[in-house]
Amino acid sequence: MKNPDLEQLKTENTELKKYNQKLIEQLKKLNKKLVESEAFKSHFLSNISNEIINPFTSILGFSKNILNLKATEISQIYTMANLIYSEAFDIDFQLRNIFAAAKIESGENYLELININVQDFVSETIKNLKIVAERRAIHCDINYSIQEKTFVTDADKFRLILVNLIMNAINFSTEKTVIKIDTELSNEGFLFKINNQGTLISSKDTKIIFDRFIKLDDNINSLNQGHGLGLSIIKDYVELLGGSINFESNKKEGTTFSLRLLPIENNGKTSFMDDEDLFSTDDLEIF
Repeated sequence: MKNPDLEQLKTENTELKKYNQKLIEQLKKLNKKLVESEAFKSHFLSNISNEIINPFTSILGFSKNILNLKATEISQIYTMANLIYSEAFDIDFQLRNIFAAAKIESGENYLELININVQDFVSETIKNLKIVAERRAIHCDINYSIQEKTFVTDADKFRLILVNLIMNAINFSTEKTVIKIDTELSNEGFLFKINNQGTLISSKDTKIIFDRFIKLDDNINSLNQGHGLGLSIIKDYVELLGGSINFESNKKEGTTFSLRLLPIENNGKTSFMDDEDLFSTDDLEIF
């Protein structure tokens, strides 16, 4: 005859083992996240010198050289001013992504909706990235299909999404190639497609490409190259704006990222800016 107390003890012991196993698995996942987080911090600290301090040093050096040039050496002044702009742009881009990632991690994200003229907004964003593309003799071919003039969105987050997508395409394009951009706006929402020819995204990386803690190419010493920080920000911002982002990458067609944002209804509490205020000459932002 079976002992009821012994059977009950066996059952409880089995349940306890199952509970302990689940707890161990959860602790392993948590530990993995902590390791990834520490790796990200270490990666950031190891790159901060190259990505930010060194460009500042270059800017100081170029500025000093300009001060020592004669008025007749205008061509050299122009060349150095162009280099200063290029270095300042890189610093600005790095810092914006770093601050955006920090806000995302701290959960401080919120929307500031305004009504923008999409074609003007996209055109101005691409125009500000022209110098970066020209460094590698890359041309941007842009096609607009605009049925609705304006679109409600968070302008700062929308701009950083576009800049990261375009910079990603530039960084991974082969020199002297064309980046194709298609922009559509209708009453169904906003669609932005960007295609580049160059480094492809392998199939094994498709599930981790938007993870800010994983860098696909350890040989690339950059926070923004290697498909890490920039694309993770895009994903978080797109989700915050109620949209989606996906991509295709193959030898025949290259790499194409597709961004879709749905219309955001105004709740009556949102303050709207005029389109011309977005790109005021008083605005000192590089993008």
